[in-house]
Amino acid sequence: TGTDRKRDQIIELCMQFGMDGEGGQKTWRFLPTVEMSPGAQAVHGISMADLKDCPPFAAVVDEILQVFAQAGVIVGYNVAFDIDMFQSELERAGRPPLDISTKLVIDPFRLWQQCEPRSLQHAHKRFVGAAFESAHSATADVAATGRVLSGMLAAFGLQEKGWEEV
Repeated sequence: TGTDRKRDQIIELCMQFGMDGEGGQKTWRFLPTVEMSPGAQAVHGISMADLKDCPPFAAVVDEILQVFAQAGVIVGYNVAFDIDMFQSELERAGRPPLDISTKLVIDPFRLWQQCEPRSLQHAHKRFVGAAFESAHSATADVAATGRVLSGMLAAFGLQEKGWEEV
């Protein structure tokens, strides 16, 4: 329904078994008890009307927890967000937090950050076209940040957008 883990709720959850789905997948949809934000609906395209016949999260939580219990590895893109939202749903359902301490958690987003660093120096080289001197001095970093943002706006076609939209 949105991104606020205290208020918003999960409306769709999918688990895929295996990297290419060779073990199948399972998708659940849930009827939330809060209204969906227009921004969230614009992102995923699911309306409250689409969920009217779906069970609430608490009605199927045991089934979902059984799937997690069998998993040795959890993979998800920016998965910390998903885990936080799931933990909030468990709390609302009166359940203890999911213990993932025995699971391997793989996040392609974090892997990407590690394999292709995202420091200011790297961003400057990518979006401005050159390294910059005196990295980590406040003056140099502030000037480099301005140049990087200008380069990003150009690279992503955002020059004509207002600050609110960016």
